[in-house]
Amino acid sequence: MQKHDRKSRFQKLKEENFDILILGGGATGAGAALDASLRGLKVALLEKSDFASGTSSRSTKLIHGGVRYLAQFHFKLIHEALTERQRLLENAPHLVKPLPFILPTYKIYEKPYYSIGMTMYDILAWRGKLPGHKRVSKEEVLKDFPALQSKGLNGGILYYDSQFNDARLNVNLARSASQEGALVLSRTELVSFEKKDGKIVGGKIKDLITGETATVKAKVVVNTTGPWVDEIRLKDDPRTYRVLSPSQGIHLVFKKETIPCNTALIIPKTKDGRVVFLIPWEDHVVLGTTDTPIHEVTEDPMPLESEVDFLLQTGSDYLAKPLQKKDILSVFAGIRPLISPEGNQDTKNISREEVILVSPSGLVTMGGGKWSTYRKMAEDLIDRVLVEGGLENYGASRTANHVFPGKIGYSENLYQEIQKMYKVGEEGAKRLQNYYGGEVFLVLGKSPTPLAKGLEYFKEEVEWFVKEEFALSVTDVLARRFRIQFLDLKLAAKLASPISTILAKSLGWKESFRKEKEAEALSLIDSLKATYNGK
Repeated sequence: MQKHDRKSRFQKLKEENFDILILGGGATGAGAALDASLRGLKVALLEKSDFASGTSSRSTKLIHGGVRYLAQFHFKLIHEALTERQRLLENAPHLVKPLPFILPTYKIYEKPYYSIGMTMYDILAWRGKLPGHKRVSKEEVLKDFPALQSKGLNGGILYYDSQFNDARLNVNLARSASQEGALVLSRTELVSFEKKDGKIVGGKIKDLITGETATVKAKVVVNTTGPWVDEIRLKDDPRTYRVLSPSQGIHLVFKKETIPCNTALIIPKTKDGRVVFLIPWEDHVVLGTTDTPIHEVTEDPMPLESEVDFLLQTGSDYLAKPLQKKDILSVFAGIRPLISPEGNQDTKNISREEVILVSPSGLVTMGGGKWSTYRKMAEDLIDRVLVEGGLENYGASRTANHVFPGKIGYSENLYQEIQKMYKVGEEGAKRLQNYYGGEVFLVLGKSPTPLAKGLEYFKEEVEWFVKEEFALSVTDVLARRFRIQFLDLKLAAKLASPISTILAKSLGWKESFRKEKEAEALSLIDSLKATYNGK
């Protein structure tokens, strides 16, 4: 495997000619890099910030067909997503898990009405191995989701989808691409395009850590920068039109004791016409999401007070005990890079299907889509790139059966062996099992050192993140390698210092730089806290 040696990798960018230069290391870009590398193409994958630092780490943590798309008759999209759901359950079982959902019913007609829709959902997933839906009684619903408001409840529908660890899946995609020969580099930004006779032949790039610049040569340049696709397209042609109709979605995170549940819950209709989920995740409960059209795209989007209030009210309408701001442990916001070539429209109604655009200069842009279909999106994208770049002699996609790092040696009961070897609790052992799968013993070694007394997060994990998973900052670790920033902002603040100390040793930081990076992480945490408690 290529180690995360920035200097040598940046030098290779200068020296080598690539078939494909991919800009953007989210789900689509990293997925495309893996797809192209497995076909034998020479690939460079560049990310301006950290892998999954944008939209791809801020999802609702679901790999699903999208029940709400049934009402919009998007059957092709649903079937494709459910097919991909099954592939991920098989190829990354430590990162993607089956998850039962309760759809509560309060009116006499709702149970048969929703059952008709869920029958279609089951049919569209006909090759999948998850159980089909069934109608359940009021007593069964409250057993599965004890926090639910029982007044007026007459039962519900139980069905299955899947949840996942989005940022860790994204990082594993980038890592897999690197293992297959792709040159993978974060904190590297496109400055401008290089052209010959009006056609793009590469780009001038800048290392955002050292400030060094270089020119990268490539037969095709691919734009998978999510919310920043228009900025890249404007660098290609300042006269081009904007195609992005961005919207923001936020999530609130609570202790499981605040919202006791054994399954997820889907609220099928809200005041703004969306569905909202309450989902057990990482031993916490996530409530989301919103859909707020925005005009400005930022690196770290912040929840609006109105969004926080909307989710608290929506959740409280369905729960026995109303939610309050003081119950919130963390909050995160993401920007959906929705593509609407016809012009802006209601973001709730823009199709989540992907769009591929090719400019006169040959820049290939992909936007839209959803996490559940990232693999098929990447396959479609590279198929198109082969045509645009005259690279048709390369074969078909090989990602359908790609085994992710950690699958080998994984089992559902691996956590018991982890408990025995490292003397950790069941919750900590399951986290380690689900983060690393069969690689867990390689990550931790024989006797790992806790980051703080009484905690089951370890120094060896941070060292692994730097060595094998491209981590370069405190927030890279807190938010996307661990998921602590997404789960508990108070704990994230506590661990910023020990994590920065380990990173300083691993990356050769001076003390002044370590303090600066720690302060940056704490500032972001404080900003997130202020969105719901005003402090």
